[in-house]
Formats: sequence, structure tokens, C-alpha cells
Amino acid sequence: MNQGKWYEEYGQSLKFWVFLAACAYFAYSLYFAVYGLEFGVGLANDSYVYGLISKNPWWWGVMYYGSEGLFDSIAGIVRALAGLFAVYCAFLYWRKKDLTLIQIKSKLGAAILLEAAYFLCLIPSIIAAFAYNLTNDYLFYFDHTPPALLLYVTALPCSAIVLVVPPLLLKLRAKINQNSPTTEITKWTYLTSIGYLFTVFWFSYSMAWAGSMVPYIRAHLQYGTRFLLEPANLANFIVTVFGLLTIAVAVFAIALPAIRKRTAPNLMQIGALVTVFGAYFIFNIVYYYLTGGYAAHPSVWYEIIGPLHNPDLWCVSFVLLGLPMIVYGRSNEHKNRKQ
Repeated sequence: MNQGKWYEEYGQSLKFWVFLAACAYFAYSLYFAVYGLEFGVGLANDSYVYGLISKNPWWWGVMYYGSEGLFDSIAGIVRALAGLFAVYCAFLYWRKKDLTLIQIKSKLGAAILLEAAYFLCLIPSIIAAFAYNLTNDYLFYFDHTPPALLLYVTALPCSAIVLVVPPLLLKLRAKINQNSPTTEITKWTYLTSIGYLFTVFWFSYSMAWAGSMVPYIRAHLQYGTRFLLEPANLANFIVTVFGLLTIAVAVFAIALPAIRKRTAPNLMQIGALVTVFGAYFIFNIVYYYLTGGYAAHPSVWYEIIGPLHNPDLWCVSFVLLGLPMIVYGRSNEHKNRKQ
């Protein structure tokens, strides 16, 4: 197979799946932008909630409506805009063979900046969650949620995300805008990806399982070790806490040569991990529906992974991206051996 045909068969195919992953990111972001706006408007017009909130100190009303209504709505809009820029860049990457990073750096930089802003919108929720835990007042938060639950599910994981991910995104954007060498951009791309894996996914989801251990009357006994030791739940716990950690560590180990600017990582290995990562979300969907969903298990974990509540579910598309990466990497390796 000559080089032109090889590129058409594998290179263009991989670029198409990058574009498809960007479309999935945008579609899900757009859904949550609409959902967040509807929720924010509904919350502002909910007289029952206002009646309960008005009984609390004024500062809690500001925090509650600011975090759950205003900034939640802003976050959805910001990420939808990031998705729009991402789709535009991915489309050009797919369709233009001679595209250079300089040609799309402003649009790509905008997508990265908006993604960082999306995570920074979590700050009001973090402040509210810590305030809820530290005050002695009996505050209203969705029928007086147990403080420990808000600590595990919001305060700690969101703090880790805000401290790690936005700085990495902004550093990556700066490298792109400065037309830094490819090795430098690659380094920060991998560091950012690793930051996502450890905080947005592994730590955040693991803390959600910790939240599922907190007694909560609205969960109807779907919490604690009784909930955890059910076979399906235990399997999901193991896959989440240990499986996601394994993926994050493996990506770090494979990407380490590129981070140190020595050699490029093995694309087949990266593709395999990307595929497994996407398969994790497919596993969660199957687990969610086969076990009856939130109606059968009104617990913290089922609420977080529910398809209508999990903003990370677009990562299912990584299965479709990872498989071509494996093929592309294998073909490229075979081609290099022949040369």
C-alpha cells in the first residue's frame, strides 16, 4: 500500500472519529446548557423553595441561588460554547489535509479557555458546600441534605478539579498561542489529560461512592455497606475506584516519555486505554438500566451516573475514537518497519 492510500484509509478515518468525539462533547454540553437554564429558571420561580430558603440567613440564600441557579446556568452555556469551537476545529482538522495549528489556534484557544471557565464556575458550589458543613445553622439544601454528603460529593472533588484542571488548561492554551514547539504542546496535552483522569473522573467518582455510604433518608436505604455489597453495585464500585485509577496511572506511564520530550508514546497503547475508558461509561449505562435505574435505586451513585444527569457521558464516544487509534498506530508501526 503506497503512502497516499495508507493516509486516506487510516489517517483520515482517525480524524473523522476525532470530529465525532467533538460532536458528542458539543451535543451533550448543549443538552446540559438547556437543562441548566430550565433548572435555574424553575428554581428562581419555586415559591416553596424560596419559602424555606428565606427562613435561613441571607448569606445562605445568596450562596444557594448563586451556586445552584446562576453559576450552574452559566457553566452550561460556557461549555456549550466550548463545544461549538471544538467542533469547528475538529471539522477543519478532519477536512483540511494541510491544516496547521497556527490556522486554528485562536478557535482552539477559545475552546480551551471556555472549558477552563466551565470548571471555575464550580467555585461558588465549593464555597457553599464548605459553608454548609462548617455552620451550626440548620440550612435548607434539597430537603436538608446531610453535610457529609455534600462534603464528599461536591466540596472535596470539585476543589481538586478546580485546583488542577483549569491551570493545566490555561497553560496548554498559552503554549498553543505562543506557537511553542510540538513537543512542548504535546507535553501539556498529556499533562492536562492526566489531570482530567485523576480529578474529574477517578477522584470525583470515587468520592461519589464515598457519598453513597452516608445515611440519607431520601435514598430509602440505598446507601452504606448494604448498598455497596449488592453484587452489581460492588462490581461497579471496583471498576470505578480501581479501574479508573488503573487507567489514569497507565496513561501517565505511557505518556511519560512524551512529557520528558524523549520519544512519542505508543499510539496503540494509548488507543487501547482510550477504548477501555469509553467502555467504562458504556458499562455504567448498562449497569444503570439493567438494575432498574434511579427509580429502583434512589441513591447518590445512581443519580450521578444517570444518563440525564452525568455531563461526562459524552466520553462513550471514546470507544469509537480508541479503536481507530489502535489500527492507525499498528499500521504506522508496520509502515515504519518496512522503511
